[in-house]
Parts: sequence; C-alpha cells; structure tokens
Amino acid sequence: MSSSNGFSSATNGRSGSTGSANINLNLKGQERSVGATLGAGASGATTTSITHKTLPDLKTQRSNSACPAHESLSALRRITLPEKPPEKQLSYGAAQSRVLSKEAKEEHLVYCGGRLLSGPLQTLISHMVPTHEYYPDDGFVFAFLLSARLFVRPHELLAQISQTWEQQQKDVGAGGDVVDDAGQAPGRPMQLSINSASPLTQRKGSAGAAAPTTELEPRLQQRTSTQRSAQHCIRLLSEWIEIFPYDFRDERLMQQVRILARKCVYIDNSLGKQVSRILQLLVSRLTSLEQYEEFLQTLSSEEAQSQQQHHHHGHHHHLHNAFQTFLGTSSNANGASGGGSASGTSNSSSSGHTSSASTTNSISTTPQPDEVFGIMDMCPSCAHLAHQLTAIELERLSHIGPEEFVQAFAKDYQQQAKDGSKEGNKGKCSGTGSLNDMKKTRNLESYVQWFNRLSYLTASEIVKYPKKKQRVRIIEYWIETARECFNIGNFNSLMAIIAGLNLAPIGRLKKTWAKVQSAKFSVLEHQMDPTSNFNSYRSTLKAAMWRSEGATEERERIIIPFFSLFVKDLYFLNEGCSNRLPNNHINFEKCSQLAKQVMEFNEWKKVKCPFEQLPNVIAYLQHSAVLNENTLSIASFECEPPENTEEKDRYKTVKAETKQQLLQQLQEQQQ
Repeated sequence: MSSSNGFSSATNGRSGSTGSANINLNLKGQERSVGATLGAGASGATTTSITHKTLPDLKTQRSNSACPAHESLSALRRITLPEKPPEKQLSYGAAQSRVLSKEAKEEHLVYCGGRLLSGPLQTLISHMVPTHEYYPDDGFVFAFLLSARLFVRPHELLAQISQTWEQQQKDVGAGGDVVDDAGQAPGRPMQLSINSASPLTQRKGSAGAAAPTTELEPRLQQRTSTQRSAQHCIRLLSEWIEIFPYDFRDERLMQQVRILARKCVYIDNSLGKQVSRILQLLVSRLTSLEQYEEFLQTLSSEEAQSQQQHHHHGHHHHLHNAFQTFLGTSSNANGASGGGSASGTSNSSSSGHTSSASTTNSISTTPQPDEVFGIMDMCPSCAHLAHQLTAIELERLSHIGPEEFVQAFAKDYQQQAKDGSKEGNKGKCSGTGSLNDMKKTRNLESYVQWFNRLSYLTASEIVKYPKKKQRVRIIEYWIETARECFNIGNFNSLMAIIAGLNLAPIGRLKKTWAKVQSAKFSVLEHQMDPTSNFNSYRSTLKAAMWRSEGATEERERIIIPFFSLFVKDLYFLNEGCSNRLPNNHINFEKCSQLAKQVMEFNEWKKVKCPFEQLPNVIAYLQHSAVLNENTLSIASFECEPPENTEEKDRYKTVKAETKQQLLQQLQEQQQ
C-alpha cells in the first residue's frame, strides 16, 4: 500500500522493494488539494454562489422521456441558457439571539439556511454566554470549544465569558438586585433589596433599606431570572468539564472556574452541591489520565531499556542472529522480549514459562524449533487475540481528548497568527499563544505509536521461527486474526497487521509465502485498498456505522477507525479551509465540519469492551520488545538467505549499520 500525504507505505505488496509501517503525524508541507472550500461564501455581508448536487427527480425523467419534443426543447434551453447556481441567502443575527434579519451589521453573526457560517471572535464568545432565557445550542458549544483554542487560550476564553456574564447580571440588576462580585474590591457598596428572597439577601438583607411593597413582584421575578442565569452558567461549566476535561489541567483555567463558581453559588446556594459533583467528576477524569500517562511512561522506559539490553546482548554473540534475543527459548522463556524488560514488569507475560538458565551464559545462539515461544503459544485462538487487541484499542482511544485533534495541527496556524499580529492583528484573542502553552497531553501520538508497534510485533513474531512450516503457520494465524478484527469493526488493528505482513523483510520470504493459503489475506487487502482514497474501506466504515446505530448488543457498537487516515482527513479539512475569512470573521462553518467528525469519534470511543480480557496476553502485546527495521531485515535474511545482488548488498549494509550502532552504545555506556 502506498499512502501519500505524510504517511509511509503501510501495505506495499510483497515485492520487498519498500516496507515501512511507521506512521507519524508530521503532516506539514503536504499537498493541500482539498476540494472543499467551506465558508468561502460567509465572508461577511457579501453573497457568493454554490452548486448543489441533487438526485434527479424520477417523475421529471418519466415525463421527459414520454415527450421527445419537450425533451429536445429542454436540452436546447440547457445549452443556450445555462442555469444559474442558486445564491446563498444570508441572514444576520446578534449574539445570544435567534432572531435573524436581512440587514447586515459589522458585529453580527452570519447565517445561511439557519446554519451559523461566520462571525467576529468577540461576538462568538458573547454567543457562548448564557442568560436566564438563552442557552447556546449543544452543537455550537462543542464546535466553538473545540476550535476556539486556535484563537484564544481556554483560560482566557472562560475569563471573557465570566466577565461578559457578570456584566449582563449587573445590567439586569441595575435597579437594585445586583449580583455579588466574588472578586470585588473591599468596601465596594452593594445595592440590595430587603424584600429579596435570594441567598444573597438572606446573608446581607439587613444592610439594605426597605423597598416599597409595590416593587415586590417585579423584584421576585428579577431575582428568579438571575438564579436561572446562574444555573445556566454552571451548566455550561459542567458541559465544558465533561467534554474537554484535559483543559482543566491548566491552573489558570481552574482559577477562572473557582471565581465563576463562587459567583453562581453566591446567587443560588442550591448550586453548591452541583458544583461539588462536577469537580469530583473532573478529579476522577484527571486522575485516570495521570494513571494512563504513568503507564505510557513505563512502556517508554521499558522499550528504551530493552533496546539497550538487546544491543548489548547482540554485540557479545553472533551479530547475524539478531532475532535470538526475541525468542522465548529455554534461556529466555521468562519474557518473550529479548531484553527481559517486559518480564521484569509483568510476570503474566511469561505465561508460566520459567528457567534457571542465564541468557548471557547461553552457548548456542541458533534457536531450536521447539524452543521458540510466541504469541501463538500464549493465545492459540485468533478470535481471542482479536478480542485482546480490541480491548487495547478501546482503552487507548478512551483517553484521547477531542481537543488533541485540533492541537495536532494548531502549531502552524499559531505561528501564522503570531506573524500576522505584527501587521495589525490586535486584541487579546490574536491566537499568539504557543502550542506548548495549551497542549497538555500526548495520547494521540501514543496511539499512533501503538499502530507502529503492532505492525513490527506482527513481523517480529514471524521471523523468530527458523522453520518455514512454523512461519507459514504464524502468518496464517495473523491473517485469521486480522479477519476477526475486520468482523468486530477493529479497523486500526486490521490495518496494522496488514502493514506488518507487507513489510519488506516479510514480503521477501517468497518460499514461506508460497506455502501460505493467502486467499483470505487478498480479500482483506482489497477491503483496505488505498486506491481512490480508500474507497473500499470508507464504504465498509459506513456499513459499520449503520450497524452501530441499530445495535442491540455492545459488541455491535464497536467502531475503531483506521486512525492515521482519520487524522489525515481532519488535517486536510483544516488545511483546505482558512480559519479566518477576508473580513477577519472566524470561519465557523469549518469549525462545524471539524466538530462533526470529532463528535463521531467521541461516540466511538465511549464503547466499553464487551470481551473477556486476558491480562497475560494484553501484557505480552504491549510490553514485549520488537525488532527494529535493521534487525528485522537481518532476521529475515537468516530465515531465507539473500537471493540476488541487491539483497546481498542490503544484508551487508544492515549488518554494518547495526554493528556501528552497537559500538556507539557501548562507548556511551563506558563513558
């Protein structure tokens, strides 16, 4: 497979000419040939035209075919008088208002057919602020919170929302019932009504003068409106915390939360319990994230340690047996990971195999067929292995925050915004904050690394077997596992396995592949064929989404997309449409399109794994060390010797490179 636009080839046939399953998120500098130009017609008060593609009317077709003359006349009209594409009928509205008009004003939001297209940043922020009778639509809340970080940092956004909301309450209560300012300066006079029944009056009502009885009813209604507005404000905080909890790892944002919460609770004491529940949920989510990050850090440390031990071991033994340290032999059956890093942290990965022999004391470096220990020994069932892969995928997906997709490609835009600010881009919300200032997680990158790991694990498990018959068996085992992943809806593991089987060191094993019953593999490759922009896969994904919508069982709801393609789609949607329009409006139509795709992902990641989990298998999949590109090539040449001059040269090159790397590491260790 050859996947362009920053993604290395994942499935490239078995020609052996290429073979890197590595996928990264460095999408800068790719072709920006996205046909969609969303929001182009929303550049303020001007109107532009778009073409709508609709299905033909069957009645019209029948009537035309029944009257040839009419059909000819219609055809002539189409030739001489081409139809004008319909023009966008734009309408305009103020913030916090659903009343639209045809009159355009500079600070108004721009709509088309009831859909919000664009607007000034400050107006969009005001549109987020709830009142006693207004609350922003759920779609707007999600889309704006997702994309607003491109223009203003979250703590600045909440500060502006809080200030706008507070000012509105002061305007409403200018007649006497004024909202208490939790952060007001000492000694500031407060205007209160003695007749107020709100918690504010209950605390400080004695300080106010008695109001005329004629004002009792209006003030009761006013106080009720103020309390309702405070309830809406806490609701907005609750939704923000639920959807984007990782934003609140920033202490500056938490400070704004405390300020706003105090104001609302001061207005309505009954909101105190709700605020406590919201904060408890936030603490739970952030604690879970910290535990997951510790787990990822452990994996990273184990991998580094494993590489060091593997290289050190390889230098003192025969270099050409690069896969020796990855065999679960009698001298290393305790870890199935060469360096022993996995067995040192997870005893379950040994699956009960122990030995008193020492790896460093091993005399023979050539593995015996019966000494090899691999994934087939630990999990003979392909269906069970697919279940464990799905459990890992769902667990890792659940920790990816929706904002990470925007932040993955926010760096370039922020640099542009920073440069533009020198030319007159003014205001607090210029979007000049650095990526590091707002990026708090690396779950998305870790998930992509998992894809690469699974690809190389697939290949490493194959070349560890010295006998052709065993390699045939393990290849067919992986193919059947991939088929099970396809049936489940786990397309990410499916593609990772296909990528591993198509790596050049595996693809060149012609004698092995000649014995493989690869009909099922050909079907899977067709389903994930990259031609026509992965048209086959996209059709299958749609079918899986339909199945999920009508699911009666949890396992039918599972959708795990080919993640790197999903990220690439978001990237090109971002690159194909500008964030700001020529009149400096925010292109909110683009924000809505991004939000639509990310919301789908949010639904997919909420699914809980319905399968029984096998801890020892999961530990093996995540902890066992894998061969890198060079050592994988060496192991492949040991399985089947080089057949031509090109392969012989490649063999010499990778051995020389590996030896040089080992010498450098030994020198570093001695220093």
